[in-house]
Amino acid sequence: MRRKILDLRQIQEAALRQATIAPTDENYSESLARGTAEEERLNIISFFLDGLEYAFEVSSAVEVLRLKNLTEVPKTPAFVLGILSVRGEMVPVIDLKGRFGEGLQAKKTGRVLVASFDDLKAGFIVERLSGVKEVPVSSIDADTSGLDEPCRGFLKGLIKGESLIRLLDAGKLMEFRADEA
Repeated sequence: MRRKILDLRQIQEAALRQATIAPTDENYSESLARGTAEEERLNIISFFLDGLEYAFEVSSAVEVLRLKNLTEVPKTPAFVLGILSVRGEMVPVIDLKGRFGEGLQAKKTGRVLVASFDDLKAGFIVERLSGVKEVPVSSIDADTSGLDEPCRGFLKGLIKGESLIRLLDAGKLMEFRADEA
């Protein structure tokens, strides 16, 4: 069997390619600059309701279900349409339009987007899903004071890009007082 013999130049070139470089101030600064140049991004799941686009952070979204076998619960706020059994766990289903104070949706069709906040879960009726999107954190405006819509009190912010997306706060949507019943 023949062995391939490398000349000294090939060995030196290979060693240079494999050499590890000890960190220097210049390398460290360059690495930091590269890290800060990459913009932070947020994954959202967006959906439509009355032609407007809304979203939850993907970290809040649990799953999407078809609306079926809804059991009504007496003495709950009108926007709580009932409960669904999701793998043995009872999940309240909330009509977002009703939660925003705009009156209930005329038709109880669409999908149920189940979201969680701390140990709470709730399903929200949505007309249609847009999908999962990745948006730059810098495109999120936490100042919603200029928005004249009933959902304003339930927003984390507005995502400004090709279209305006209302980023909802799942925790605020799940909190309600007994007198709202």
